[in-house]
Amino acid sequence: MKLRLLIHHGHEFQKWLNGPVDGGIRNSGGIRAIKNQTNGEREFFVFVSDSSASQNQNPWEDIINLEEGIARYWGDSKAKHSPNPDAAMGNLWVKTDYCHTYAQDNRSDAPPVLLFEMPESGKVTFKGLCILNDLRVERHKDEGKTVVNYLFDLAVLDTDSVSLEWIHRKARTGIDAGGPEVWDKWVEDGRVRRYSIWKDNIRTISSQQPTGRYQELLEDVRRKLDNPSKGKKLEILVKFLMEGMENFSEVELTPSTGDRGVDLTGRIELFTDPMLGEVDTRIDFKAQVKNRGDSISGVELSRLASRVDDGEIGLFFTTSHYTRQAQEENLSTYPVRLFSGMDLVEMLAQSDLTDGYRLSDSVVTEIQKSLS
Repeated sequence: MKLRLLIHHGHEFQKWLNGPVDGGIRNSGGIRAIKNQTNGEREFFVFVSDSSASQNQNPWEDIINLEEGIARYWGDSKAKHSPNPDAAMGNLWVKTDYCHTYAQDNRSDAPPVLLFEMPESGKVTFKGLCILNDLRVERHKDEGKTVVNYLFDLAVLDTDSVSLEWIHRKARTGIDAGGPEVWDKWVEDGRVRRYSIWKDNIRTISSQQPTGRYQELLEDVRRKLDNPSKGKKLEILVKFLMEGMENFSEVELTPSTGDRGVDLTGRIELFTDPMLGEVDTRIDFKAQVKNRGDSISGVELSRLASRVDDGEIGLFFTTSHYTRQAQEENLSTYPVRLFSGMDLVEMLAQSDLTDGYRLSDSVVTEIQKSLS
């Protein structure tokens, strides 16, 4: 029997994973581990991302992007654990094993991560088999307090299913046999083959629109940045967002009159880590921003594309979505990258511009000052 990329009832999820393994995981959110019954070592991590509407434990949002084969998962630290993220047991487990295996390139001993999502109470979705790329210390708000937590970067491997026999054998004996080929390949030579569900890179309307708490954030942004001048307000917000990212520089708003389809200009640093003395690794961009509820057409993308010069890139931001025809035309013709309402709130949720799942009042005040 195999775990597949589909939804199971919560009790089945727990029963299938535990199988013949004594002392298995509990059916709950957060970080869990499947341990070797002989030596107590952690053979698998189980990450459960609770995105249900009734979810009230985590004041932050995990990112699971199967289009790109990546995930970002917040650790278990909460206000009661602050300021030490290791006070949460799951965090300590992951940090310890990451430092001893992944970070040392000791791939044969590295515990795979089984990633699940709880889209609604009582149901669990298997999202994929992952490896840990990185962990870093970040902060977020919980109960009005700043919480220090770990943010885990995951690579979702290119497999639709995972054998339960592999999980149970590894947990009972420590023998890593019968796993997916893509896992074996990574253990052998370190090559990561990521999962991708792109179908000629065309996104559906639903995949461009947020749900759950992301939808709440988008509605809050629209409400607080409504008329008058709702378009200019969103332009300023996107400028603030870019200025908070280390790879953006020289971000400027264009004059309100005569922008001819360009709202923002600036530069993007292609390589943020290596320092090169002779090579310019920055690229100029021109961006357009639309604060509205209806779809973006190809005509609007062509307007921005006509302003993008050779060696530049276009960025288009909207609180709505792009039509299929617009995406197809853009892929074949324009050097423009498209950011939908879902993309925008995902970025905002990871910035200091939001307070919980609403736009910070201080940010709204700064936007009003910038308008005047």
